[in-house]
Amino acid sequence: MEKPYVYKLLIYPIKSLDPQEVSKVKVVEKGSLEHDREFALFTEEGKVVSAKKEPKLHRIRSFVDFGNEIFKFKYEGKEYVFSFSEEKKISDFFSEILGYRVYLRRNKEGGFPDDTKAHGPTVVSRETLREVGTWFGLDEEETTLRFRPNIVVANTEPFWEDKLVGKEFYIGDVLVKGEKISKRCPVPTRNPFTGEVYPNFVKKFLERREKYVLCLNTNIPQSEWGKEIKLKD
Repeated sequence: MEKPYVYKLLIYPIKSLDPQEVSKVKVVEKGSLEHDREFALFTEEGKVVSAKKEPKLHRIRSFVDFGNEIFKFKYEGKEYVFSFSEEKKISDFFSEILGYRVYLRRNKEGGFPDDTKAHGPTVVSRETLREVGTWFGLDEEETTLRFRPNIVVANTEPFWEDKLVGKEFYIGDVLVKGEKISKRCPVPTRNPFTGEVYPNFVKKFLERREKYVLCLNTNIPQSEWGKEIKLKD
């Protein structure tokens, strides 16, 4: 068998919204991927608003054009375009959908990671996603959207990434440390486009896997910041 390689690279510019595929990505502050979860919604009290508690966010399609500093959204059949500078209009857009006041904030230095102790990219094998998809009759694309990994690796056996917990390894010339397999939230149980819940998702998952965990959480040491991870690495 050929060596494992990076099959897909995904960043999530706005926390809980759509991924964007890239061919290469820079490792930035704290070991995060550039532009990954660089934006996030917050309440007036300063609490993060995410799809963990807001299924409505699944119904918003999004694209962030960093070069031209433009947000593009689609909701309920209507398209919306905002520049990065239109902060009030953007906040009004999300606030109207959610029914309470929220604000979009930006953090260029490491973003707003899901795991505050493991800022690096999440890693999973393509074979893992395919295997899990068969449990629920889901195709590879939808399974990927449900579990929201950053790096999908091909040429492995299912659950290959479990072996990397506590180990250092290289992706290309970037040193990465595997921390733990991620404990999952309610997000994978829902349709990534509608928010509709798959009946007994967690129960069915646990029939085939000891815990409700999937995807490797990682850290990337400071010595590696500034390097790039690329497709085929």
